[in-house]
Amino acid sequence: MLCLMAPSSRRTALCAAFVLAGLIAAPPAAAQYVEEEPVGRLTIGGNIGALFPGMGDVNENFSVINRFLARDDIRSLSDIDVALVTGLDVRLKLTDRFSVGGNWGAYNARSEFDVTRARVRFYSRTTTYQGSVLYHLPGVVNLQERAQAYVGAGLIYLRSGTVDYELQDKTTNFFLRDGDLAELSGKGKAYGDGSGFLVFVGGSFQLNGRFSVAADFGYRSAAIEDLELDGEEIEGYLERFGTVDDDDDDEDIFREPGDWAIYDFFLRDPNGETVDGRKRTDPKVPEEDMTGCADCPIYFTGGPIEVDYSGFFTQIAFRIHFF
Repeated sequence: MLCLMAPSSRRTALCAAFVLAGLIAAPPAAAQYVEEEPVGRLTIGGNIGALFPGMGDVNENFSVINRFLARDDIRSLSDIDVALVTGLDVRLKLTDRFSVGGNWGAYNARSEFDVTRARVRFYSRTTTYQGSVLYHLPGVVNLQERAQAYVGAGLIYLRSGTVDYELQDKTTNFFLRDGDLAELSGKGKAYGDGSGFLVFVGGSFQLNGRFSVAADFGYRSAAIEDLELDGEEIEGYLERFGTVDDDDDDEDIFREPGDWAIYDFFLRDPNGETVDGRKRTDPKVPEEDMTGCADCPIYFTGGPIEVDYSGFFTQIAFRIHFF
């Protein structure tokens, strides 16, 4: 009751302190034995697995690229539907029923290809910090002395997230008035952080008193939502605007957006401002750097790109037990 009556600014920390104190004060966990060898309550292990993320904004951008790839008869870029999960975790069993754990790891996701006529590469990586609480299901050890089953939940922090994107048209046919792959050519890098949560179920099996293997399955909700484009990492392969006279009454603009293609990929906002202050709505003045790009190809106009790692996951782990 005291933690619920505390001011909102202190409520979370105070309640967390009460919960932790209760867990520490609870009776210690009964020792688990395997062939008369005690199983340590402190474990350190490594895990590897697969995450099946949403990647909605990213895959939506790929659909724009694929329309241009199809126009030039080049293979499509595959949507991202799986990411690699790795981590190093520490768990401590405090009572018969509860454990706490911490994990330091990474998510890695990519889609790319390199062929004679084009190169496309998207690679995203983020370092993860995770804290969780586990509830061990009763009775499992009685049925099988080597086994444990548990459910858990926790918080995730995504830090030092990086996103690399590059598209290169290796052909020279970039004067099509209805759009061409070269219009999207360029490369850039962005950085950001994020947060989220996870819920999971799992089980472990003791090989002996010192070593065990485990498998977890669950759902993670986490995304990098505040990506910032690094102005020094932007390179647009085409940076000119001009006109072509095809003997009709009007001169037609051929569109070569250069670094605008990179800004669009990450910012995805026709009214957005680039890192050097330019806006898409600025007038086109070819002899100056401040040029707009009103009729350039554009990605989904939903604001800055979000790298969404939310989805189901599965992983296996190998752990060493101490104490």
